Amino acid sequence: MAVEFEAPRPQSRLKVTLTILFHSSCAIWSTLVSKSALNSIESPILLLTLQFSVQVVLLTAIGVPLGWIQPIKPLSTWKSILPLTAARMVGILAKTFCLASIDASFYQIARGLLLPFTLLLSLVILRPLPYFPPISLAGAGAVMLGFVAGMATDMRGKLTGGKGLLLGVGSSFTTAVESVVVKKYLSPGKGKDDGMGVWQMVWMSNVMSVFFFIPLLVLSGESNTFFAVIASVSNPIDPSTVGQGAAAPINGVEFLRLASLTGLAGFLLTIATFMQIEVTSPTTHMIVTAARGVAQSALAVVILHEPVTSGRVASMALILSGSALYGWARDRFAHGKGPGTGQAAYKQVPAEEGDPRERIKDEENDEKVKVVG
Repeated sequence: MAVEFEAPRPQSRLKVTLTILFHSSCAIWSTLVSKSALNSIESPILLLTLQFSVQVVLLTAIGVPLGWIQPIKPLSTWKSILPLTAARMVGILAKTFCLASIDASFYQIARGLLLPFTLLLSLVILRPLPYFPPISLAGAGAVMLGFVAGMATDMRGKLTGGKGLLLGVGSSFTTAVESVVVKKYLSPGKGKDDGMGVWQMVWMSNVMSVFFFIPLLVLSGESNTFFAVIASVSNPIDPSTVGQGAAAPINGVEFLRLASLTGLAGFLLTIATFMQIEVTSPTTHMIVTAARGVAQSALAVVILHEPVTSGRVASMALILSGSALYGWARDRFAHGKGPGTGQAAYKQVPAEEGDPRERIKDEENDEKVKVVG
């Protein structure tokens, strides 16, 4: 029997606009402040340890009183999110090392393979198999072309080296893995039986990450930088000694301030991500993400005084247009709009196993799960 579906109530334009602005501002703030901290002291693991520690404190202070977070959980529950924690850790480590090695204005271009990698991994890992309309694949191709063109022009101009290329590709792949893993954990039914919601998973994952980062500090040698930062806080820099031929001293106070700001930005970004998932469509999300990259690049040029080239501008334009085309095609297909149709189909009809229009319902928020990006 046919079943009529009630069309969802449209969100207020003002609410959508404010949510997008809030989310984009938090994401850009986090990236630029992180880059500024890494410019002062290039210690990615130390920065992440401090950043996640601040987020844990803020999540605990707000989530526990509101009942969103329960600090005491069985060991089996902690073990169950180990894959999620590992994926998030590897993803954020790769992104931070990538950011430390390239300009913030080039960050979006260097990670241009994120969308193609996510599509590929979705086909390999997610079940049922996702379906991607041909037009969306054309959009992904444009994004990939933007990455290739941007890398080629930057390396030819010696603005980015082989290390930046490898870290950009690696960061794109690990973030794609993280996106797919998070998608699986946020699928209907995941975490529902033990009462573990998204806030609880984020908090537990962050707590575990802090404990994993500490031994990495020692293994990487960045623990020495940490002690140097603490020492510099106890003995502030004397401005009269700067620039007298000695090595530039560590400004621990400035680094700790910037690390705390990145932690605050990351916390606000978590809230903003959940808000944006609620009020935006995949199309809006993809376009906003690409447009945010453009704004981030422009601000990096102005604030951090990074170079801008015609090659970077052209590459960003390709990535922006490709992302918009991909998001539009996915959204059009998800709402049952094929060529020549004027409106979405609302009647439920029997579907064969593997019907792409059924599968697309489970993926509609796939692009919006990239809390990492």
